[in-house]
Amino acid sequence: MKKIVLTLIFAVFLKANAQNPVQEFNFNGNLNSADISTSFLGTPVFVNDRSGTPKGALRLINKGFQSVVGDLPQGNKPKTISVWVKFNAVNTANYIFNYGTPVNGQYFALIQQPATSGTSDLSLVGWGDKNNVIVSVPLVKDTWYMYTVSYDGNVSKIYRNGELLKSVDGIQRMAKGYILSLGKLNTATSINADIDDLKLYSVAMTDEQVMEAYNTSKSNTVVSQPKSVAVATAKKELPSTVKAPAAATNLIATTGKNIEVYSEGKKIMDSNGSNLGDLPEGTYLIKVMNTSVKK
Repeated sequence: MKKIVLTLIFAVFLKANAQNPVQEFNFNGNLNSADISTSFLGTPVFVNDRSGTPKGALRLINKGFQSVVGDLPQGNKPKTISVWVKFNAVNTANYIFNYGTPVNGQYFALIQQPATSGTSDLSLVGWGDKNNVIVSVPLVKDTWYMYTVSYDGNVSKIYRNGELLKSVDGIQRMAKGYILSLGKLNTATSINADIDDLKLYSVAMTDEQVMEAYNTSKSNTVVSQPKSVAVATAKKELPSTVKAPAAATNLIATTGKNIEVYSEGKKIMDSNGSNLGDLPEGTYLIKVMNTSVKK
């Protein structure tokens, strides 16, 4: 029974933390991150956001912004980045965001190419044609879209408004570095768009989680009250930090148990469970044993 309870606690913990961004920028009249640990550099112009709230989004017109973000996932680690974008011009390229080094497989960038006959190539750029994921989508000027890109160490995915547009596996994305740029591609600058609610995750969100994040972001938009009030209210309603992993760890440690975690038939962890929280979001098989039992 204890094994079942522990497994359920572990699964709840992973699900609850899967959609918590490690860093976010709301652009509510400033360039600071939500936890005020960092900020984009530049002289901002703030405009109405997607709900019409004044100074709730950042306008970029052929101007790049950069921030040192210590939480950017390094190397081939899982990652998800989402952002709301409204293009004020679709006849030129819009470089939305990027980080990494302009070397094959060491870049992570999102670009919306110029529209032709109402459609445009949306590209997750890894530098080098074989490292890019490109999908053609309809594009309308002055329309807010929520873009999400994810990578789990093998599979790259592009979403718009919660819907999966394209998925490609087998591409290595070894992006490193802590400088996140908006409006730039390496040294080139090209953008005419409004940016809002940029969020970074250290997990590869599932299709369901991406759709849930989109629906939540839409439903949390309040037109009738200032954005600062809406955000404060939303934060007040957020649950407190999940304590499930600590409870699970204590349950194992204090009862002298040993835990083995398996994924796709392979053992990926063998300890007293103290580092359960280091596992990426996913589904696992957990085996719990008395430490006196010989393996």
